[in-house]
Amino acid sequence: MRAKWSCLVLALILGSFSITLVSADEIRGLLNQATLPEFQGYLRVLTGVDPIPGDPPFYLQNRYSLGTHILKAGPWIKDTFVSFGLPAELQNYRAGYGPNVVAELRGKTRPADIYIICGHYDTYHAANQNLAPGCDDNGSGTAATMIAAHVLSRYDFEATVRFIAFSGEEQWMVGSLAYAAAARAKGEKIIGAINLDMFLHPSWDNREPDPDHDIDVGGDNASQWLAQDVAAKLAAYTPIEFQVHNDPNFVSDQWAFWQHGYHAVGLIENTPNEIWGGSNDAYHNLKDVITNPDYEWDFAMHTVHGALASLIDLAGLLLKLGDLNCDGTVNNFDIDPFVLALTDPGGYTTKFPDCNRLLADVNQDGKVDNFDIDPFVKLLTP
Repeated sequence: MRAKWSCLVLALILGSFSITLVSADEIRGLLNQATLPEFQGYLRVLTGVDPIPGDPPFYLQNRYSLGTHILKAGPWIKDTFVSFGLPAELQNYRAGYGPNVVAELRGKTRPADIYIICGHYDTYHAANQNLAPGCDDNGSGTAATMIAAHVLSRYDFEATVRFIAFSGEEQWMVGSLAYAAAARAKGEKIIGAINLDMFLHPSWDNREPDPDHDIDVGGDNASQWLAQDVAAKLAAYTPIEFQVHNDPNFVSDQWAFWQHGYHAVGLIENTPNEIWGGSNDAYHNLKDVITNPDYEWDFAMHTVHGALASLIDLAGLLLKLGDLNCDGTVNNFDIDPFVLALTDPGGYTTKFPDCNRLLADVNQDGKVDNFDIDPFVKLLTP
């Protein structure tokens, strides 16, 4: 028994002891960290409203795959990933194209299993590629990938999670095809990829009543298990409507994964054929800006939350014992909630509704009591 206790304390001191029993409330706690102000903050830089910091600061006018501004956008996305504590890199795949941007959160117990959340960051404006703000298409998917990286970087997962901003999508998935081909050649075990591409304007040309106000979840036949998982999370964690499609021609970057035998789904405001047919009057033109009055921000955040919930569950969130305020770290800010968990469980539940009180069960005996204090203190002061 003494040896078992010593191993437990050692694991706690090393910060590696976690539990995998994750409730819906814990998942909601993570989802609540993905906020609209942060989402819009990334979009403001991507669309040139706010500058990329620097001397001098740089305002993006486009993110055209074969242009020069994308060579500023890619490194800014990479630097943002790095600021979250994630290793990130620019992956060049073809001369003249902006790079793919890839960050990774390595899994703790099954790192060979890989899950991906992604969106393309390049833009297109046939009339003038020098002016292509691309807020909905696809600043929305890029900002979703960035906010997912920020939220999930605070936590540990069983599997590896990758966050990817692809370029070359507008030239027919050039960047994602190169990425998926390279992954297959290396034998990488990508279990599933969730791609987000346009979800700010679910209304059909602003018609009332709207005939199709939902998020479309598209997968090929082999990927229907993933499409159904995302749909289930949308149903459980959001109020928005959705449709699931089994369509091998449901194109965006998820299509590239299908071509190399990987499972993937795409989330989009209308089907590709509907968008090409005129469902969004800002598509590929100068109306695709953050101030567009037709964009639906609550709907957008619900879409982000649904995708995140699926990713969190599939990758296997590991909750850290002692993290009583559920911010992803064990530190002095957990002392007050620890005392509440010991003395007033109801008060703790009221103040921290998205946290699990059993995270205070540091000695793992099935209850929260004074015997948890000593290992908790050792965890704070290794």
